[in-house]
Amino acid sequence: MPERTTPFEWARYADATLAGLSVLIPVPFVDDAFEAFFRRRIPGAVARSRGRTLPGEVRAALDEEDAARRGGCATLPLRLTLGLLKRLSRKLLYFLTVKTATDRLSYYWYRASLVDHMLAAGHLESADSARVAHRAMDEVLASTSGPLPQVARQVVASARNVWPALRRARRGEEAEEVRRMRSQLEGHWGELAEHFSLVAARYDAAYARLRG
Repeated sequence: MPERTTPFEWARYADATLAGLSVLIPVPFVDDAFEAFFRRRIPGAVARSRGRTLPGEVRAALDEEDAARRGGCATLPLRLTLGLLKRLSRKLLYFLTVKTATDRLSYYWYRASLVDHMLAAGHLESADSARVAHRAMDEVLASTSGPLPQVARQVVASARNVWPALRRARRGEEAEEVRRMRSQLEGHWGELAEHFSLVAARYDAAYARLRG
């Protein structure tokens, strides 16, 4: 397994953080749009943090896997209808929104960490290996537990001006709220980096099995 870079690199986790916190936007479907916008940027941001770029076919393969994970276009009308009902209820019961935001934030942090590991391991060199890598990631994260949800819960609970901060982030600006979140994540990095290494080892085993 390639040696992992342990120092905290906010550039690898900024879009992951923004994607997770998009759930807190109090407007149905706008939250989905912002989440999708920042989610799509995660692989490219991770690659740039290493001075790399992802081939177009690799980015397309990762997008394909994301679409498959969410049910694809065939189920879009049903998902939109159910999504609206769920979101209207969720806005009335804010604690459900916080729970969802915590889960998404944890997932996107894991995703950014594993995309970084995939890149270092050479698993994002072709569309074929990228698809296998994405499936290995999904398999591992479906059964992963650790300190990340607790940290995500703290970040979500302390969020105050997410909507204006996300709008500024989409324009390429960094609000004070985002800088504070960066400090929160960095403050926990010691415990998280060790956990991410353990998750990466599980990913390596899953990737080898799926590839074989």
